[in-house]
Amino acid sequence: MSKAMDYGYALFELALEEGLEEKINIEFDEVVRIFEDNPDFTKLLLNPRIPILDRIKVIDNVFKNRVQSYLLSLLKILVEKKQVSYVSQIFKEYRKQYYISKNILPVTVISAVELNENQRKRIIEKLEKSMNKTILLDNIIDPSCIGGIRLEYLGRMIDASIKNRFQKLQLNLKNADYSVAEV
Repeated sequence: MSKAMDYGYALFELALEEGLEEKINIEFDEVVRIFEDNPDFTKLLLNPRIPILDRIKVIDNVFKNRVQSYLLSLLKILVEKKQVSYVSQIFKEYRKQYYISKNILPVTVISAVELNENQRKRIIEKLEKSMNKTILLDNIIDPSCIGGIRLEYLGRMIDASIKNRFQKLQLNLKNADYSVAEV
């Protein structure tokens, strides 16, 4: 297990014990957005010219009273250990544990055009019924799909796109035996 996974798992276990897993999930998502939207913030927190205590004060100034104390403590530890760049990876592991505990399965649907509400609802219903999980659906637009959809979840892919069908047809035609039987 990587350090990021260790931190994410440990924070989740602590949150679970205290019944704070949902609160920290929401707050941690916001923290990650702040870091991703402000790359200079990470650079500041990793700057060796700034004393560690001053960098920890920056964390306090930005996040104190905005995030749960366990999350705040984790951020301070990351500053202290010069591991602030792991924030996104730690959150990924935290969120993974959160989803497992809540029986949530994130699924990405790739389609040529954005799915309408009825299509989203039908896909969610079918997946929830077949997988016995709450489905969290994300729709990514990829015009190269041409039509149909591609589903991605848990490192798996189900490709029912027109593009995939064309590729299979093309492969079948290439591999076909073109010998003509004598009459």
